[in-house]
Amino acid sequence: MSLISACCTRPPVKIEYTPKGETFVMENGLRCYITGKKNAKAAVIHLYDIFAMHPNSYHAADIFAEAGFRVILPDLLRDTPVKVEMLGDRQKILKRLNAVGTYPYLRSDLFDVKKYLNEEGFDKIFLTGYCWGAKLAMRLSAEDSSFLGGALFHPSLLDENDFKSAQAPMIIQPSKEDPDFTEWYKELEAKPFGPYCYIQVYDDLFHGYAAGRGEWYLPHIKERADEAFSNAIRGFNRILASKA
Repeated sequence: MSLISACCTRPPVKIEYTPKGETFVMENGLRCYITGKKNAKAAVIHLYDIFAMHPNSYHAADIFAEAGFRVILPDLLRDTPVKVEMLGDRQKILKRLNAVGTYPYLRSDLFDVKKYLNEEGFDKIFLTGYCWGAKLAMRLSAEDSSFLGGALFHPSLLDENDFKSAQAPMIIQPSKEDPDFTEWYKELEAKPFGPYCYIQVYDDLFHGYAAGRGEWYLPHIKERADEAFSNAIRGFNRILASKA
């Protein structure tokens, strides 16, 4: 499945936010933002959208941290993100993502991030994915059954095989502009962890509402984005309780 039109045309919002965590560079040169307590109940790997280290990416990571998670936000696109100047040219955006944003290309970085959390003492790890990041979350879950679950916000690039191959519960929250995942979602429901999966379509919001395109300075949009984050956090807590 390709990127939807809105993903390739609508620019990121201009918004300010002061992150509460800290930035560091891993041994492999990957820059990461990390937030939340080192003795948190579980960790989250936060996989951003195509606008990379946008203020809303930091803010969303801090929201999960405030809910009791240790959250790491890796700058996977490094020095080659999708630039605003590319908007309107779907092929140029896809060319960039196909060059530096595929799962095989980023796989070693992703497992280095997991290793970092393991070395901090975390064996309970969740995934959050936004737009293109949702695809990475699904691919990670398909390969590694140790992840406890994932939360996908306005997902892009998913196909039926992602749902068939997922090895953990997924909380899926598309916007009105995203594909209809209803039929593929049944693949998740049929799995042993089906009761911990959840889907909700935000039919009053545009693609990107929980990431770089989220106009969180507008009360209604911030309220709805917070609802989506709350759904994910509640779902993660349910999964943790089932493992206790």
